[in-house]
Amino acid sequence: MTRLYYPLSRLWPDYLRAGIGFAICLGLLLFAEPQSVIFVLLVGLSLLLAWLGAVTAWRQQIEITLDASGAARSDRWGLGRQLVMPWSDLRKVTLRYFSTRRDRSEGWLQLTIEGENGILRADSDLIGFPILVEQAVAAATARGVVLSEATRLNAARLPAIAPKDARR
Repeated sequence: MTRLYYPLSRLWPDYLRAGIGFAICLGLLLFAEPQSVIFVLLVGLSLLLAWLGAVTAWRQQIEITLDASGAARSDRWGLGRQLVMPWSDLRKVTLRYFSTRRDRSEGWLQLTIEGENGILRADSDLIGFPILVEQAVAAATARGVVLSEATRLNAARLPAIAPKDARR
């Protein structure tokens, strides 16, 4: 059984963005008129940044376990719904690349695995992401699930575009 998780080393930039942005918004709120449009915008932005911090904390608690029969997602807090995805119930596998540069030299991958029990999503910040992609694509191929051209190309290029420490 293989355990995959999101480490703090990959999530700290999101924590930093959320924390600094939230602190700046709260600081600016001290100087804004309570009934002004600026005040409402700052409150909305503060809530958005607080949500980003909460989502990042939740992502840090996610754990995906892999074995020959399938994948399962759970979280250490026990707040989210546990999802068990047997490879035999696989319906669709999609691997998409999102570029952060015009020349497509940097970005991240998102894997979506759809089955009878629900949808499992993971991105390339997950430690062991290439293993998950490899097993999902192999299971889809074995079941005769048609993979899109983009999914096949992204899976073939995975070592070249995955984060450096995910290639182990």
